[in-house]
Amino acid sequence: MGLAIDMFSDSGGIHTCASVFIAYARPVFLKFAFGTMYEHNNVKFDNTDFGAKLIYIALLTLLHHIILFSLEIFSISRILMVFQKTLFSSIFTIVMITLISIIFSRKH
Repeated sequence: MGLAIDMFSDSGGIHTCASVFIAYARPVFLKFAFGTMYEHNNVKFDNTDFGAKLIYIALLTLLHHIILFSLEIFSISRILMVFQKTLFSSIFTIVMITLISIIFSRKH
């Protein structure tokens, strides 16, 4: 998805870089968020509690956004702007992902 966004928005690969980074970091965050319930390639979000899902979503979203905005702004003197954009974008994204996962979750 990051590559498609970069191709159509001419953003120089920053979305791809952030997406690839969280793809490699994903197993670490799965282990952290789900603990002993985590088995490699066998996590079902429908069977997990809401708190673990929210931690997982929040951590990956924050990591993605901090990398994305750090590469977009790329200036140590504007680090507060990076953190501000990361915070506000992450809050909105986490709320949207949570709402979508609640709406489309399968109840047994």
